[in-house]
Amino acid sequence: MTPLLRSRAERAALGVAALALGGIGFAPQFGGPGYESALAGGLVLPSIAAVATALLVARARPQPFDALGRGVALGGVLAVVGALVTTLHGLRVGFCDAPLGYELWATGPGPGAVMGGAWGAAAGLFALRFQRQRLVAVLAALAGPIGCIAIGFWRFYTSPMVFGFDPFVGYFAGPLYDTVVDPGTRLFSYRIGTVASLLAFAALAWHVELTDAARFRLARRERRGIVVAGALAASLSLAITLSGPRLGHWHTRASIEEGLGRSLTVGRCTVAYSAGVPRVDAARVGDECVGHLPEIEGYLGAKGPEHVTVFLFASDGEKGAYMGASHTYIAKPWRAELYIQAAGFPHPTLGHELVHVVTGSFGPGPFRVAGPLGGLIPDPGRIEGIAVAASPGEDDDFTLLEWAKALLDLGLLPEMPDIFRLGFLTKSHNAAYTVSGAFVSWFHDRYGADSVRGWYAGQPIEQVAQGKTLLALDREFRADLSKIQLRPELAAMAKARFDRPSIFGRVCPRRVDRDLAIAEGRLGAGDTRGAREALQALLKLEPQNTRARLGLALCSVREGALDDAIQRYQALATDPRLSVLERAAALEARGDIQTMAERSADAMAAYREVSALDADEDRRRTMEVKTLAAGYGPRQGAALRALLIGDARLGPSWDEAAPLLGAQAAAGDPLAQYLVGRNLWLHARPAAALNYLSAALDPTPAALRANQYSWPPPYSILREAMRLRVLVTCSDKRFDRAKLPEDVKRLREDPDMPAAKKEAVLRFAKRCGL
Repeated sequence: MTPLLRSRAERAALGVAALALGGIGFAPQFGGPGYESALAGGLVLPSIAAVATALLVARARPQPFDALGRGVALGGVLAVVGALVTTLHGLRVGFCDAPLGYELWATGPGPGAVMGGAWGAAAGLFALRFQRQRLVAVLAALAGPIGCIAIGFWRFYTSPMVFGFDPFVGYFAGPLYDTVVDPGTRLFSYRIGTVASLLAFAALAWHVELTDAARFRLARRERRGIVVAGALAASLSLAITLSGPRLGHWHTRASIEEGLGRSLTVGRCTVAYSAGVPRVDAARVGDECVGHLPEIEGYLGAKGPEHVTVFLFASDGEKGAYMGASHTYIAKPWRAELYIQAAGFPHPTLGHELVHVVTGSFGPGPFRVAGPLGGLIPDPGRIEGIAVAASPGEDDDFTLLEWAKALLDLGLLPEMPDIFRLGFLTKSHNAAYTVSGAFVSWFHDRYGADSVRGWYAGQPIEQVAQGKTLLALDREFRADLSKIQLRPELAAMAKARFDRPSIFGRVCPRRVDRDLAIAEGRLGAGDTRGAREALQALLKLEPQNTRARLGLALCSVREGALDDAIQRYQALATDPRLSVLERAAALEARGDIQTMAERSADAMAAYREVSALDADEDRRRTMEVKTLAAGYGPRQGAALRALLIGDARLGPSWDEAAPLLGAQAAAGDPLAQYLVGRNLWLHARPAAALNYLSAALDPTPAALRANQYSWPPPYSILREAMRLRVLVTCSDKRFDRAKLPEDVKRLREDPDMPAAKKEAVLRFAKRCGL
């Protein structure tokens, strides 16, 4: 063979690799060392190394060991070239997280390119037995990397997994919206298997000779140490492969069910749940699942699968380790499975994910989802829009159409042809989901469930919408939205909620989100110095990051520097670049500090200003209670202050507030009774919570006579106590439901209750059996 890098194939490989990675590096998030560039390198470099090595070996006909060595060398050179190219892009756009980026390169495309070269050597030797050697060499070389990707897709299709470890690519993290990527030790252990495989192949190649007839024969080398080393390396590689579930490299449904260790069945729903989830919580999820299915099927006019499996994990970390979506809820319609983590009752996304499962009954293609080519190219607008429309969020004050109207008034409503295609991913998460859901909801009400199903199943929209194009429907949609009357403050809230970049429009989103989590964790643990250092480093990357600026102000609070904290919060509250919700957060924090400092008038003014900025009912109710806490003074308001504000060093504390609120509740204070009931519910004590909520809502005559507190409490408190009593009552079939119809009726007839929350209560009550 010619010396390394002297052949045309190797020089062409260098050029193609540099051009390919150089071009990819101009895409958003792919410039500089990081997860995206490492993923691109893992997809590109091994194939290039394999093809170039295969062509060289097929032409030069070297001995197997020499061929393997040449492939490994070329793969190593290509890995270095890739790292240099991504470094140049880093110099161009800046480095987000160079240490992690180079670590991912060193454990991903680096070994992958070497493996590609090794595979190419085998492909070139294999091609010697054919007449069209160059063609066979290229096809055989590509078969390795492409075949392993196909195996990854097969695992995705046949198991709950959405992540993947690949000998050539390295690591694929899974969902786009999981911005924090950390394969941890799993990738290192996987690459130990890669090295072991290479050593085993080298030992084998050392003992194989290529004859003049292009056949292979074993050669006696009299080097028993190499034989033993090769056997040990092969054994280690095999052991790591077979131990994949234990090492976290791959999982099947069976291995996940075994790891979770618990299951129960309620009607059509089986819940496979973690040992870290109480059985009563898993049973509630099963009951919810059974309640959601007929509701969703009624909306869509289609029967879902006879049986649904819900995988219920105890935490984000457990879910990420088993199937790869740490912070993203996932469903696989073709498997009639969904994967969620425990998140209270009612579960915030169970209904949404069940819609995906039900749409699998009429979705096209092998994945049973909407999109061109039978769903092989997914249309996230239709996929997520139908789920949002059929199961809207139940903790929102405003309907989907109200949010869409606000976006229309702001000039931020995208055209529907931009939403119902892959352009969906270029919008912010909140905007894309809400707009697609609002359009599908409107389309459903205007043209019916049959039309929605037909469009989802792949029929042209003109065929199911009386010949109208999506652009024409967009005009109709906007015309109907223009008739909706909105509260004035909703426009500012919509801009704050939706006018944000997608992951592709952010600067270093993975580093920023990771460091924010680290800083907030340190702050929660009392390490203000460590938190401040992390936040200051983050602000060098993203100087206007509001969460980081709020975090620095909170560091000052925890250190007792209240004047500095007030100045920081005031600067945020008056910063015109911030959204109303960000300014409201700063104002509320400033009010809390002023309450701590006994500057009650200033605190109450701040809380009133927050209520004027934020139209969210929950936020306004909290401001109402905080205003009472500030106005009562340190003794009378001690319980409210301990619960919602706390002291500078430790912040709010339920443990500290509980005995104080309990004493007031025992004395008949309806506000204290509501707060105790609410927090007992949040702390998974539903029976006790129900008693306190009922005491606040239905005091006995004797209690009223002995009560030193005014009754009824503020109406917003009364309404929320009633709504909570509906939820708590439905959480356990053993609870007395005598008050349930009356509570639901009063909430339904309440003229001041936000329409979206009223609809949510009615849907929930129906699932509860009313």
